Amino acid sequence: MRHSKPHNLIDETIHQRTRLAIMAALAGVASLEFTDLKAELGLTDGNLSTHLTALERAGYVKLTKRFRKRKPQTTVRQTAKGRKALTAYVDLLENILNKAR
Repeated sequence: MRHSKPHNLIDETIHQRTRLAIMAALAGVASLEFTDLKAELGLTDGNLSTHLTALERAGYVKLTKRFRKRKPQTTVRQTAKGRKALTAYVDLLENILNKAR
């Protein structure tokens, strides 16, 4: 059976390095502004938007768009589902890596 091996259970949505960096950045905060997240990770608007769309589709992040002083502002927060998925991902990876020691 394909899923009987731990490495086959890795969440591919989170496992992609940029999405993992986004999820890690959001893990310790209530939310981040799009521009702050972009600066922290050194991404372009388009690149960050693409990855946030994938995470949003999975239900792992929630984007809130509003205007502040007539300027668009997007806030990104990790959802409960996203926190649970990240925890499961980290636990699974730790399990895999511990077997390698």
